[in-house]
Amino acid sequence: MLVLKAIYEFFCNNSLENKLFPLKPACNARASHNCVHNMHSHKICTHKSHNKGFYNLRVIIALFFFCALVQTQAQLIPSIKPVLHFRTDCFDIYAPQSLEADAKRLAGFADNTYGELCEFLGLGLETKRIPVLLSDIEYSLNGFSTLFPSNRIVLLLSAADPRDQLATFEDELYSVFLHELVHYVTLNERSLAWRVLAWLGGDWIAPEIYMMPQAIVEGTAVWVESRFKENNSGRLNDPAAMEFVRLERARGENRSLWDVSGLEDFYGAGSLPYLYGGLFVDYLSERFGKSIVARLWQSGGRGNIYQGFVGGILVKGILERETGIEFDQLWQDFLAWVDEESDLEMQGEQGEIDGIGENSAAELPEGQELFSGYIGALGAGGGKVYFVDLERHGLYQLSLVDLEENSERQPDLEKEKEEKSEVAEKQDKQEMLERLNKPKRPERLFAADQMLRNIYCDVNFGGLELDWNRINPQNQLIPARYLYDLSEHKLSYEKDLPQAKIGEALFETHSSSKEEIFLHDSWQDPLTSIEYGLVRLGTAVLPARRLANMEIEVADIPDSAIRWLSQGFRDNSESSDSICFALSLVPDNGLSRLAILEQDNGLWRFAIARKSPLGGVHMPVFADASHIVYKASSENGQSSLLLLDISSFRNEIETPGRFLDSEFLNWISPTEWIESYSLKMKNQSANLDSSEEAQSQPELSKVDQPQQETNKLAQPEQEFSLEPCSATQKATQKRSMLFPESFETSRIPYAYGTLLGIGFIAMDLTERLSWSAFVGWDWLIARPASSIDLSLSAGAWSFEICAWDQGIFAFPVARISALEGALDWEHTLVPTFRSISAGIHARYGAVQNKYEEQGLFHQSPDYFAWVAGTGVEFDSLSSSYRPPYDPSGISLKGGIEYEGANSLKFGGVSLSGSIYLGESTIAGRIGASIYGAWAPTGGVAFSPATRYLEYAGDHELSVADLPYPAYKEYQACSELSAWYLYGEIKARLFSLELNWIMSNLFAPSLALRRISMISGLRGAGLEIDNAPYLLSSAFLQAKFDCAFLSGVVAATHMKFTLEAAWAFQADKTGGEPFCFSVGLSGQF
Repeated sequence: MLVLKAIYEFFCNNSLENKLFPLKPACNARASHNCVHNMHSHKICTHKSHNKGFYNLRVIIALFFFCALVQTQAQLIPSIKPVLHFRTDCFDIYAPQSLEADAKRLAGFADNTYGELCEFLGLGLETKRIPVLLSDIEYSLNGFSTLFPSNRIVLLLSAADPRDQLATFEDELYSVFLHELVHYVTLNERSLAWRVLAWLGGDWIAPEIYMMPQAIVEGTAVWVESRFKENNSGRLNDPAAMEFVRLERARGENRSLWDVSGLEDFYGAGSLPYLYGGLFVDYLSERFGKSIVARLWQSGGRGNIYQGFVGGILVKGILERETGIEFDQLWQDFLAWVDEESDLEMQGEQGEIDGIGENSAAELPEGQELFSGYIGALGAGGGKVYFVDLERHGLYQLSLVDLEENSERQPDLEKEKEEKSEVAEKQDKQEMLERLNKPKRPERLFAADQMLRNIYCDVNFGGLELDWNRINPQNQLIPARYLYDLSEHKLSYEKDLPQAKIGEALFETHSSSKEEIFLHDSWQDPLTSIEYGLVRLGTAVLPARRLANMEIEVADIPDSAIRWLSQGFRDNSESSDSICFALSLVPDNGLSRLAILEQDNGLWRFAIARKSPLGGVHMPVFADASHIVYKASSENGQSSLLLLDISSFRNEIETPGRFLDSEFLNWISPTEWIESYSLKMKNQSANLDSSEEAQSQPELSKVDQPQQETNKLAQPEQEFSLEPCSATQKATQKRSMLFPESFETSRIPYAYGTLLGIGFIAMDLTERLSWSAFVGWDWLIARPASSIDLSLSAGAWSFEICAWDQGIFAFPVARISALEGALDWEHTLVPTFRSISAGIHARYGAVQNKYEEQGLFHQSPDYFAWVAGTGVEFDSLSSSYRPPYDPSGISLKGGIEYEGANSLKFGGVSLSGSIYLGESTIAGRIGASIYGAWAPTGGVAFSPATRYLEYAGDHELSVADLPYPAYKEYQACSELSAWYLYGEIKARLFSLELNWIMSNLFAPSLALRRISMISGLRGAGLEIDNAPYLLSSAFLQAKFDCAFLSGVVAATHMKFTLEAAWAFQADKTGGEPFCFSVGLSGQF
């Protein structure tokens, strides 16, 4: 999925403890599990919490909204080497050495494409230069455009995946650049007043962020990628990509605009704004003309937030003003248009979907459900089915022998049923049904995640071959092959797999049948050594094979939106010239259906099911000669694993019948396929003379010789070369840079905890270097606060140095001015939700025991203190796939610190550790944590909310962070102890999914996604009066997940938390027994 990064979103890692500015909370507590893991950061290099895409944020006061936001850098270049710099009239293009050719090619068409795009959209050109970074850190094709901290475009380049929604991106470089350039053009459409505000505050001030729903933001880009050129590229031209919407409409889903703009947050909902949005913009342009798109964005650029996109009870939104049609009616007209365009009927009596004109065809037999939930990779063999349960993070096996035994015993059970008395029959009826229909519970083999792509069963080896993406020490995602021995239950790494080249689908790369053609997800037949897989030719995806002489042959069939080819299946009795494969094929405007590719005694046939079952047919695999296992989509990102018996109609593979249509199939060379099926090639030949006479553009080099299927860069009337030209012809190559765009800042009003102020934020284009400065006011203690921070990342390493000055909530208020640094290392394991990390840190600070109001600008420290330490951590936390998406897993931490002061009497060694279980780890709703700190030699003392240096009964405030959460119910406790334990257990009582929208008189409206109620117990153990003592409390939390329905802000999760706590030993510490607190946090 192409990612739009707006003002408050950008990827982050944990190298700086997830804080934008290095200021500490007023209670002097280190960011603990309680405030970090509840919103675990998404790391572009480790894919933590990938299923939800939530990011750690701090609340920003951005004009009229509490909007989301924050990150540290996410390192888009895997090394610390300089990047190349190419300069065109409008762009500064940066790339690592490995992408030099792609950077030169981009420089050749970027200016021309920019001009054409603005003309196509009817929007004006920006006068500012546009920085673009090409990155090779990702294995999957991606990209983002961001306004924060300044305008920039990042292209995460790789070959398109034939299985995903970008499979038709024939020219990945051009298509991703075009998509992100649309975001740049549309989000920088500002009126004069907003331009002045952006000049003062930075590029992040863009009215469209608050005006245009995410479905319009992403939908416009998808519409352009599909309609800008008549080349069949883009998601709107891909039946497989659009199947997501067809499936939802077939099930009767009636999504609203806000549902598809971020209000819905189930697993897979990230595709909603792209697909629904692209269709909606396409519908608007078809009904009202292409100019409606420009008018909407120009109206959005004026930024009347209280008018909004859809308006309120008393005001019309910009959509209604531009179209003249009430919004709700227009949206319903759009959904009806989607249904009319679909080659579907709504759900029938038998739960099937009939294709138009196919009512005489028979429906496939109903499959037996084996499992339902969030299913990842799928494979079968040896009488067993293997699948990844994403929710439980494991690979499971399910024996089909048990199902067969149940089927064989059915006649005996029926006879037994007849012999029973009527009373006994009624008593045992339910039990017999369960024995007949309920398969054996799946058996867990090992931990796995969504990065596991293919499961191939090797019956001869007695194990599984697994294609599983791993992360290397440079934080690059690498496809690899792993082996799992089923008898020894041992998983081992075998090798890294080859990767397809960028642009490998372009027709001109296929002049040879041996070279430059990549076989995706290949499986090798052990008897013939022939490899089978999928190839990309232009926008088509086709079954293909690599022969022993290394020649590639493709199936002689037209492009049919094939997105899956299974492992080959052969009975033990069959010869080497007999084999069969299961495929998933998506007809135009329809749902995916089963296809079978079979070789019988050397002759090949291709059969396609005449009808699609409800939920489609995804990832089908042969379990045996008579059964196929496949995934069928169900609501809200879930799937059902179904077993289909094909024995009754398998003969229709040879003779077409009511279930299957079939024909003979030949294998041909890629060149022959291009000549046979590419109409574009024929059109090129017919128009060659006119194209040669077309006027040359200064940004592109003209081709004098005919080309097979030109690129997406050309004007319709001319053809251009895809070969990179010299820098002097297309762009000026500048000196390489280490940290480009390092001083482009955003000036952002900022609020975190009790701090209010303004932050200056900058990050270089590669996101390896970032710096920030902050100045503000702590309203709790009525004192100023300031900080400056610099951080650097290089592969698995990250370094931070910062200086800060702020008041500390103590009695009386104290002041600390400190300089600190940290060096961290992190390594991601397989599966990728597991990681290990280690780090060292040090801090030197000046402490003023009494921070007088009169001394704001006069520092008079009472003493100087310092701390140095090291720590290690193991983390396996990841967000649940089920709402409310609480984390599950475990995190283990341990550390040692030595601290002291300028007086040698104070200081000592302290040990700390923690165990944290995510909130959904136990029974899906219970979490727990325990923290401990101990000073074995004295010199350090702990209390529920503070940490001190100690000597002979005297105490001085420590500059070190608390290694445990501050216990707010007992923050008034002044007792100090050489050891301290803190624990918490909490359970989610219930969670209500609402998606309730409260309409306002004016925009924006407020939505309530869900309400969660949580209760639990907290406790702390420490030494009071030379004896162990327990402090405890009970609490009740209500969490409200809300959203402002204002532009892309609707995708944020504004979490409002109310907590009431009762301290059982308040009289012992001199505090109040009842504690009430309010919290506000944000997620995107």
